[in-house]
This record gives sequence, C-alpha cells and structure tokens, in this order.
Amino acid sequence: MSEEREPAEHASARVWGHGEVPAAGPATVSLERQALLIIVILRLSSAAVAAVVALLGLASAANPVWVLLSVSGVLVWGGWFGVFALRRGVTFRLGVTDVAVCAVLCLLHGQLVPDPVLEASAGTGWIDLLAGVTVLNAPFYLRPSHGLLATVVITLAYTVGVPGLREAPVVLVLQGILSTGTFVLLRRAARSADAALAAKAVAQANERARAAARADERDHQRRLHDTVLATLTMVSTGAIADRSEALRHRALADLQVIDALATPDGTPADPVPLAPLDVALRAAASTPRPGLPAPTVEFGVVPVLLPHPVVTALADAVAEALTNVVRHAGTTAAQVRAEPVGAGVVVDVLDRGRGFDLADVSEHRRGLRESIVGRMTAVGGDARIEARPGDGARVMLRWPR
Repeated sequence: MSEEREPAEHASARVWGHGEVPAAGPATVSLERQALLIIVILRLSSAAVAAVVALLGLASAANPVWVLLSVSGVLVWGGWFGVFALRRGVTFRLGVTDVAVCAVLCLLHGQLVPDPVLEASAGTGWIDLLAGVTVLNAPFYLRPSHGLLATVVITLAYTVGVPGLREAPVVLVLQGILSTGTFVLLRRAARSADAALAAKAVAQANERARAAARADERDHQRRLHDTVLATLTMVSTGAIADRSEALRHRALADLQVIDALATPDGTPADPVPLAPLDVALRAAASTPRPGLPAPTVEFGVVPVLLPHPVVTALADAVAEALTNVVRHAGTTAAQVRAEPVGAGVVVDVLDRGRGFDLADVSEHRRGLRESIVGRMTAVGGDARIEARPGDGARVMLRWPR
C-alpha cells in the first residue's frame, strides 16, 4: 500500500468510503474533514480506554492470555487506523476491516470479559465500548445503508458471543440508527449549503460581468466625450474652420478612437506593466485642443512608476481638467502637481480662473462626473473637485482610493 501522502481535501473526501474523490462543495468538504477527525479521535480514545479497563479486570478474566492478545491487537489496530485515516482517509476496505475487528471481539466477548461484568445488563464492559464506537463511526465511513448493515452484523456477533436477553444489543441498534440519521441530515445540510454558496457565486459572477460591461460602456462614453463630442462642439460653435488642418488631424484621431472602441482587441496586445506618470502628465498637457488656446502649465511632478491603466486614467483625467480650464475658467494658466503617497499617488490640477459653483453643474454634463470622477473610480481611485465662484478650481485625483 502506497505511503505517499494524499492531499487533505482528498483524504477527507474519502471518509465516506466511495473509493474516489467526489465533486464536493466547501461545506461538504468541511463536514467530511470534521467527521474524519471525530472518527479518528473516537477510535484512538476508545482503544486506549478499553485497554485500561481490560487490564484492570485482567485478574478476574476467564482467559487472561486472550485478553492480553486482544488488547494488544486493539491498540495496534487503533494506531494503524488513525495513521492511515489521517493520511489517506477512511477507505471502504479500512472501514469494513474496522467492523470485522469489532465483530470478532464481540464473538469472543465471553472469553475476554469477567463474569461479573457479563452479568450486568447495561453493557459496561470494554467490548461494549468498542462496539458502541464502531456502530457510531460506521455510517460516517461507509454508505448509510452499509452503516446500518454493519450495526446489524456487530449486534448479531455481540448476541452470539454472550447469549441471552440483554440491553446492550438494543442499545447498539439504537446507536446505529441515530448515527445514520445524523449523518444523512448533516450531509443534506452540507449539500444545501453548497447549493446556496454556488448560487451566490453565480450571482456574484453575473453581477461582476454586468459591472464590467457598465464600466466598459462608461469608458466608451468618456472617450467619445473627450474626443468626438469635443470636436463636434468646436465645429458647431465655429471655433474651427471647416477647412482647418487642425480639424483634419483631430478628426483622424477621433476616427482612431472610434475604431479602437469598435474593435474587441483594440487595446495594445502587450501593455507595459508600469508606466512613468510624469511623462504621461506632460503629454496630457501638450495634447492639441483644436479651437482652444494651449494651456500654460506649471508642473510640480515627482517621477513615479504606476500600473499602465492607472497612469492612463490619471493622464486622461488631467487632460480633461486642463481642457475645462481653458474652455470655462477664463484663463490658460494652471498647475499640475503629483507626489507619491504610500504606494499610490495624489495629483492636483489647480487654476486661478473665474471658478464656478458645483451645484450649478447640470446633471447631463459628463465632463466632471464621468471623464474625471468616473474614470478614476474605474481604476480603484477617486477624484474630488473644489471650486468657488471667483476663486478658481482644484481637481484632486488619488490612487488608490
């Protein structure tokens, strides 16, 4: 028999004696592990207590030699049972052998227990202890029907070993029925718990999928807002001439954005794991804004490497904040500051323009709510805007949240 150690979850799954690992959920696996420990503890403790009781009554035993041999066999078997069960689980063969050992002891009951103990009707001898533990354990390491069969076998062996009407066989039968019923109820409860956990996991997976779809949709909307809608706004207001070279370049860039959104694999195949934030922020500030003056940005940025998606979100949010400055603040001057905070970063965009009242921002305006706040939330960060009429505005970006 192989001594190679089996994984714990496999060993516990084999408590039931099915010979192979079933597809069990976490509740069932946990129940089986606990049952395995209980079985081993009961077998080892009953073997030790039975040995002590047998040796205490050795002087008055009908056959002391048989008692010594039986006690030695019980201790050896109990130790082997515990080691094998903990290493490989209680296999069907091990469970049947345990029942057979107990049945043999019951058949030899009259030779192993003193007459005064045999005359007692409550089943107080050391054989009674071993028989009771085996009857309790059998439904846990055999199938329920086999466990009941083991109870019948042990009860018959007990009756043959000590003939006559006694209470002990009745107690053994009741113990077997109670143990089997308890096992069936516990197994059903574990399966119900596994079904509930599986249903919850499916619901969570579906919710995550829906959230990812919503986040992807919002990202598409942000990109459209920052590119196509901005270009159309400039054209509609007459800020860009219809033959403008800048308009041609901007329209080409917008088409590339739309193409990337429409193509499932529009993202780079091999994104850089980390990216320099300072370079991305300077690039965001120098992004062409057709029809708008270029912002004059004062940088106070500490070089820092962050995950590529985070750097992209920060740079896009800063670009949108600077676009809002030159479009609405009545100034082109702004400050961009970035400094590491712990394992993350804080980025500020400040201006001393005309400012505004946040309460006056219409709900349908997506620039602040989606292109800045929503973009940061999507990568696990957050954004806060502070503004007052006549006192400029401040956009604070933090990652992680």
